Amino acid sequence: MDFEQLYEIIFKIYTDCNVTEFPIDCFEVVRRCGYRIKRYSELTPKKKEACMRLSPDACIVKDTLYYQDQNIPERTRFSVMHELGHVFLQTPVEETADTFSSHILAPRIMIHKNGCQNAEQIHETFGLSYTASNRALSDYRQWFTRISRRSPRRPLAIEQKLESRFRPLPEEPASRPSRRSQAKKRLTKRQREMDERASFFQEQRLIYGEDYVFHMLEEQWLCGNAR
Repeated sequence: MDFEQLYEIIFKIYTDCNVTEFPIDCFEVVRRCGYRIKRYSELTPKKKEACMRLSPDACIVKDTLYYQDQNIPERTRFSVMHELGHVFLQTPVEETADTFSSHILAPRIMIHKNGCQNAEQIHETFGLSYTASNRALSDYRQWFTRISRRSPRRPLAIEQKLESRFRPLPEEPASRPSRRSQAKKRLTKRQREMDERASFFQEQRLIYGEDYVFHMLEEQWLCGNAR
């Protein structure tokens, strides 16, 4: 399978369906993809039988996703994404749809970034069943081995792009003002005070004349009584 193409599709689904956290809200993804959703339990016996013949877990017929609501939530989620895998990859191959479901629910780079060391942690973080979590863990280890042997040792560009959607780079802290800029700021403030003081004295001279006692003006300024 072309995993670069697979993750291009997954990233587009995340973007179009506003997926921003794990576990993924699979039913919301289905709705945003334009499908209605119906449970097997609400179907007529004849229609339920028809759906069960297609799949005991889930199936997509025209514009509607039908699913077995008696399954455990983790199996339901995997089955729902499996059906979307058939649609987005345009394949009837069950194994390929399983691969899509596993990767869209638990991208290998996100298993790595979340520090999952065992199936239990994958189960809790991504909402996979224990069986699916064990398979994802085994595949993750192979993924990590491939990266370790690759040059340069880093994931695919699309995987890194996907990671940034869930783990955006922190904003750089605002740089502290330099000593020169701080001194300039102090000088500007001082200059403004001197200009205000000169303006004040000029105003007093115009009112009282040159004979106005300068030390009184100074006293008024220093004591904050200038008007």
